[in-house]
Amino acid sequence: MVSVYCASKARHASWWRALRAAGVPVICTWPDWARNIDGVEPSGDEWSRHWQRCIDEASEASICLFVDQPGENQCGSLVEMGCALAMGRQVHLVSENWWSIQNHPNVRKFGTLEDAIAAIMAQVAGEKSRQDAMARPDRD
Repeated sequence: MVSVYCASKARHASWWRALRAAGVPVICTWPDWARNIDGVEPSGDEWSRHWQRCIDEASEASICLFVDQPGENQCGSLVEMGCALAMGRQVHLVSENWWSIQNHPNVRKFGTLEDAIAAIMAQVAGEKSRQDAMARPDRD
C-alpha cells in the first residue's frame, strides 16, 4: 500500500489535512499535533515525543513528500527526508531550488506540488490495480 509522509514547514499543515481528506494517503500525524494548531510552545518532553513520532512515520511511509517553498529555510523536514532515504524509501522533492540530493536514485524532483500529487495518485492507482489483479480467482 502506498503511504505518504509530508515533510514541510509546520505552517503548511492545513495542506496535508486537506490532501488527506481528499483521498491522498497521508499518514503523518504532525499536521494534527495540537502544538501546530494552538501555537503553544511545546515542552521538552512534548518535543521529544513529537520528534520520535515524526522520525518513525517518515521511516515507515513509502513516499516522503518534501516541499521547499520559495523563501523557506528547511530544518526538520531535512531530518525527515534523511530518515526516509536511510530506509530506502522514495522522496518526492518539490522545489524551485537545486538540491544535490535530487540526484539520489530514490529522489524524484517536481516543479509543483500538483505534479508530485499526480505522481503519487498514479502510484496509488497502479498499486490498487496490482492488488486487484492478484486477488482475481482466474489468475494463474
